[in-house]
Amino acid sequence: MRSPMLADLAELDPARELHAPGSAEDDALAQILAQSRVAPAGERRPGARRPGRAAAVASAAAAVAVAVVVTTVTLDSPAAYASWTPVPAALPAAEQELRAEQCGTGAAEIVEGPDGPVVQESPVEPVLTDVRGDYTYVVLAGDGAYSECFVTSTDGEPPMVVTSSAAGVDLPAPDARELTTLQSGTASWSEGDGTEGALTSAFGQVGEDVTAVELTLTTGEAVEASVTDGWWAVWAPGGSALATSAEVTYADGTTAQVVVG
Repeated sequence: MRSPMLADLAELDPARELHAPGSAEDDALAQILAQSRVAPAGERRPGARRPGRAAAVASAAAAVAVAVVVTTVTLDSPAAYASWTPVPAALPAAEQELRAEQCGTGAAEIVEGPDGPVVQESPVEPVLTDVRGDYTYVVLAGDGAYSECFVTSTDGEPPMVVTSSAAGVDLPAPDARELTTLQSGTASWSEGDGTEGALTSAFGQVGEDVTAVELTLTTGEAVEASVTDGWWAVWAPGGSALATSAEVTYADGTTAQVVVG
């Protein structure tokens, strides 16, 4: 049954007397259908593609690609950690101590206090200093604690110092021909603002028979680690830049491949 409201609305329709789609006897419809439907030259039907458009788009894309290559080649931006070297510098002990002074003497640890969590510092001291170009990488250790410290020195500028530490951990002494790893991977502090970009660091302890540790970059370049007083450390520009194995040299001249990841 049709409602009164719908009936009233139908009365308001000005085209209520027209019927669609029409019939063959409708003269007006016959005239419309008899007209040509070919699009005139220079005009396009909606959705039609203009001849040569694909080629034009491809040419434009090629031009953009060339522009990108030229821009990349001609921009003279400084490389991250430009003065880095695959072999650490040999510095006197006094110079190493002076560089390590920037790193502090504590490894932070969050412990539960009477009124909730508190930050507690465990004493640490430098055990290894690795210098490559303008950068000093320091490993500090103490009783159940260790810290890594990175110092950037630029002429005329105050040094920038970042650190990362752990406390309340076990540091078992390795066997004579053993290498242990405490940290390996992209350093989290190297990806923040104010740095030259991500870097990969690795460090740990070695036994008394270990005299050298050599790692390889993922690009294939060999990198010599620093080995001092039972500790080893190395770093390189770039995230995940170091392979996960190293060649260890022993005091008797023999070598072995070990995993450091």
